[in-house]
Amino acid sequence: MLLLLIFVPVGYAQQLLPLDEEGYLKEINAAIETSKNEKIRLENYLLLSEFYAPTDSVQSKKALDNVLNSPHKKELNKGVLAYYQGIYFVNQGQKLKAKNYYEEAIKELKGDKREIDVLIKSWYNYGYVQIEDKGYEVFIKTLTEHCIPLSEKSGNQLYLAYSYTQVGLTFMSVGQFDKAEEYHFKALEVLNKIPEQGTIHLVTYFNLVSNYCYQANSYSAKLYLDKATQLIQNYPNSRQYPNYYYQLAMYYTTKQAYREALETLQKGILSSREKKQHKLTQMLYFRMYNVYLMKNDYPGAKSILEQLLKDNILSKEATNRRITFTQLATVNEAMENYKEAYEWMKKSSALGDSLQQQKLIEKMNELEVVHDLHTKEQTINQLVQEKKEDALVAESNTMRITFLGIGFVLSIIIGGLVYLNYKNQQKLNQQISISHQQELQNIEHERKYEASQAVLKGEEQERQRIAQDLHDSMGGMLANIRMYISSLELDESSYLLEKIDKSIAEMRRISRNLMPETLKNLGLEIALKELCESMTHNHLYIQFEAFNVSETIPFQTQLTFYRIAQEGISNVIKYAQANNVIVQISQTENLLNLIIEDDGIGFNSSDVTYGLGIKNIENRVALINGTVEIESQKGQGTTINIVCHV
Repeated sequence: MLLLLIFVPVGYAQQLLPLDEEGYLKEINAAIETSKNEKIRLENYLLLSEFYAPTDSVQSKKALDNVLNSPHKKELNKGVLAYYQGIYFVNQGQKLKAKNYYEEAIKELKGDKREIDVLIKSWYNYGYVQIEDKGYEVFIKTLTEHCIPLSEKSGNQLYLAYSYTQVGLTFMSVGQFDKAEEYHFKALEVLNKIPEQGTIHLVTYFNLVSNYCYQANSYSAKLYLDKATQLIQNYPNSRQYPNYYYQLAMYYTTKQAYREALETLQKGILSSREKKQHKLTQMLYFRMYNVYLMKNDYPGAKSILEQLLKDNILSKEATNRRITFTQLATVNEAMENYKEAYEWMKKSSALGDSLQQQKLIEKMNELEVVHDLHTKEQTINQLVQEKKEDALVAESNTMRITFLGIGFVLSIIIGGLVYLNYKNQQKLNQQISISHQQELQNIEHERKYEASQAVLKGEEQERQRIAQDLHDSMGGMLANIRMYISSLELDESSYLLEKIDKSIAEMRRISRNLMPETLKNLGLEIALKELCESMTHNHLYIQFEAFNVSETIPFQTQLTFYRIAQEGISNVIKYAQANNVIVQISQTENLLNLIIEDDGIGFNSSDVTYGLGIKNIENRVALINGTVEIESQKGQGTTINIVCHV
């Protein structure tokens, strides 16, 4: 059994880099360093941004900013600039923003014959980014109505071949392998006119390998795998190598050489990780799941699916998430975990309906007819009809001979099915009862969670109101009193002024604790540092550490982490009898992590009922969909670890 995925390794947003990527990068950097023409330098910075976009967002953004901040950017076509901004944002997962830039590029480049290649790529990516929301219909329409005609008009054979093979790839993704093969061969017909082989040749070979492997035609798959091997072996550092390992593993799977398939996939995973191709790494794991499934190693298959959901890279997109849910249901059913299988199937059903795929196939066939293939379709339909008629004649002859035997067998089967239906209905009733009880528990938990949300939000609003009142009202009043006393010539004026100054400082401290201005103005890192310094005293040293904390974290998340740190340190002061505390805030990509560790008396978690302070921390973490872990042992201090996505 081979899985048919919505994504295949070469189906990403269009980035057709040369196979000699290192040489290509050297050429770009050389042009930037040596060219005296500012427009040429900016154009190469855009190419540099595109080169790094899938693997190094910092370098990609840096190169793009060099263009956007340049006083000479007006020399560039606005549509070209919009296209490369779309490339950056689509690789950051910001598809809506990327779509808007591609729309702008298309609008600006229409009718511009000099930039028709960029227009083709803009149309391609515009269709691609809408696949998740609108399905393949928009993508196939974009290829057939825009990319292919524009490629033919401009005479760009490479883009024409690439558009054909991507149409084939789309048909392959919905299980129409014959039509997929037809379009891949159309791509090959175009590519045969180009003597020098490159990336698009390799992509087309890969697509044909996949198409034949899905049909278990290992002989044909091997023909194009050999062509791909011969081409890619000349470029050992190419980003296409993980794709190559993917196709090689597919071939081994069709040959039932599972050990070789798993070893090949491990090589692909190492290669994709080295090249920072995170989504491709996930897809290689998905292929590994498929191999485990074919080996009937259901625990191994299940663990990979669960890890894919936990990593949340492929499964961010609804279609891939649904595939994962469905496969988890299948694996759990095979393991006789019927309750878990039922829950996964419910999740899968909620994401979509199998009829949607059939409608998509029908619409794609309509679009194909529009694309000047009417005559060919008639011929194909005629051949299919003749084949069906021949099959019906053969089937009729066979049934005349075996009718009585089939009738007897059917009687036995019907009896067995009635019994199985009875047993399955009993199991289903039990599962429905369990599911109902679980739903009631979930509703109760949700109500408690909403109540906690309301209390914490109300608490923050009240803190803000009191802080504002202290600052605006009490602060003003104390300042006026100070000014009045300082104007009087009293013997005790200096004493009174000192007392008022202390009152003002205390009022500001309380106001700052209620709603710290530093957090609003300077961000989480500075606010936490100031909090630690303010709560340090002679008997308690608080060490603060910060690593890679972004300035773009949502304010609500910053405020929650600040309150958690405030509550955590307060608990240490009240109960821990500690001498030292470490407060560490760090960020790794989109994960924000807060650790509060003390060397106090500690406690046994199993013997302690958490008080209001710890419950407040847990409720605040729940508000930002984070997780909290509390580790403690008597005499060994306590560690609180909070993690959330930002």
